[in-house]
Amino acid sequence: MRKSRNMSLFGAVSIFFLSLRPIQAFDTFWQLQSGKYIWQTGAFLYQDTFSVAAEVFRLEHCWLHDLVLYALYSLGGYVLLGLLKPLIVAACGFLLLREILRRGGIPMVVLPVLILCLYASHESWLVRPQLWTFLFGVVFLILLYRGREQGWRAWVWMVPVMLVWANMHAACIFGFALFAAFWVGELWRIGRGQTSWRSLGALTLCGALTFGAAFVNPYGYRIPLDELIGHFNQVRVLTGSASAGMMGNMEWLPPTFAQVPWFYVVMTLWAATILWRLLIRRIDGAEIVYFLGFSYMGFSQIRHTTLVSLLAGFFLPLAFCELLGRFPRLYDRAAGLGRRGWIPGLALLGVLLLGAAAQGNLGVGLKASVYPVAATDFLKEHKLPGNLYNAYDWGGYLMWRLFPDTLVFVDGRSDSIEHFVASSRIENAWDGWSEALDAYRVNTIITRTCYYDTGEPLSLIDALVRHPGWSLVYRDEVAVIYVRRGEGLSPQKVLAPVLAYETMLAEAQRLYDEDPRYRSQALLAMGRASFHLQRFSQALDYYRNFLEIEPDNREARLATSILEARRIGQ
Repeated sequence: MRKSRNMSLFGAVSIFFLSLRPIQAFDTFWQLQSGKYIWQTGAFLYQDTFSVAAEVFRLEHCWLHDLVLYALYSLGGYVLLGLLKPLIVAACGFLLLREILRRGGIPMVVLPVLILCLYASHESWLVRPQLWTFLFGVVFLILLYRGREQGWRAWVWMVPVMLVWANMHAACIFGFALFAAFWVGELWRIGRGQTSWRSLGALTLCGALTFGAAFVNPYGYRIPLDELIGHFNQVRVLTGSASAGMMGNMEWLPPTFAQVPWFYVVMTLWAATILWRLLIRRIDGAEIVYFLGFSYMGFSQIRHTTLVSLLAGFFLPLAFCELLGRFPRLYDRAAGLGRRGWIPGLALLGVLLLGAAAQGNLGVGLKASVYPVAATDFLKEHKLPGNLYNAYDWGGYLMWRLFPDTLVFVDGRSDSIEHFVASSRIENAWDGWSEALDAYRVNTIITRTCYYDTGEPLSLIDALVRHPGWSLVYRDEVAVIYVRRGEGLSPQKVLAPVLAYETMLAEAQRLYDEDPRYRSQALLAMGRASFHLQRFSQALDYYRNFLEIEPDNREARLATSILEARRIGQ
């Protein structure tokens, strides 16, 4: 047992280093600022205090997580803050591995399959409150299944776990779903004579107490019930009747294989093992319910695919062990390998570590290229006039750096539909964008030049370059800053308008290099930027490359025709 524990710890340490990556989540900073505010004022947040929509109600659904972030930052800066993520991911891996081995799994099979499930969740290895839902989801499954051996003594621990979970992350409602699926499974087992009604009664009582614990938070019923009702909006997303905010948020949309291939692999393998065990009539009813529920969650919203993949790691490794058990000789040989049985899984972890290191994904601290670090320094140093308009996903970072001197326009947790719609109008340069800036008395704009998710060029940049009322006063490879003309800026501080396309070119190139599969629109941005910078040969190459991916794009086709005609004319 001690050898097994030591090897499990070694595996957890490997997972820790695999998930050791710089901070790059946009939401981290509005949570950090919220934690700072709660700590310094001793008051909870009930309004959108850090933005121009300050009167709008704000449900700070992860207030305890916010305090944890601020405490870590206060003690060790961004380095210590960034260690929270690998610690929680490693804890999930360790708990799953120990529980699966305790239930009879053999390392040679269990560790590689579990690593597959963990790796399929790596897109959410970010400093966000979802990490707590990862951890507490694993703990809930362990407690529920241990209750089959220990009864209420295991189940009652769900109550304090839920008490913490509900204050760390509003996705505590997922704990209700885990409980409900297990409860249905216990009914199945009663029908097969494998448990008793008395046991189900104890489970039901513990579940009721757990449900009640979710309401012990600063926002009362709002955290569990508002989030629960909010998830029914998924039907509206799937039918195309949701709000612009929901439809515009990629996290709410169904996934594709190209986006999350490892999720599809995990679910296909899990489905195959369930089908096989159904055929031989050796399947746990609760696992079927979990599979169906997880399938709905994962295939309806891409935001759930990582959690589903992780929790599939509770079931899939044992299913493969059971499959191997149909071949007694192979099973006995694999089970008798001792420490050698850990070699395939640990070797796989080593390969993943080397791959992550080679791609430059590992590290600590802050990934500065994701945030407008230098641009914010410039804004503070020169005391640029308010009000401020900012890129949506930079709102959190800017409020962390600028509050209370400057309020952001919008951020990742904005609950103001009015400001979200206005922000969309401005960044897309739809009709009325300039009037919207006037209406909100915006005098300074700090923004990116391409959409982070797709690499698509931001139409606002083209509009600002052409507009006589705005001056470019700062640019680097991450951000541009515009100030309304007539706000006391000397001509020496104004840059040539076309230089905004230097930023677009640099940002698009970086985004494309990071992920060419999902950010093909960055080629369009590079083509547009190069065209305006009069680097025509370079622009033609970018447009041609983009047309190979999207042959019907009107801008690329027209620009290619013009540039090819120009080349022939020369």
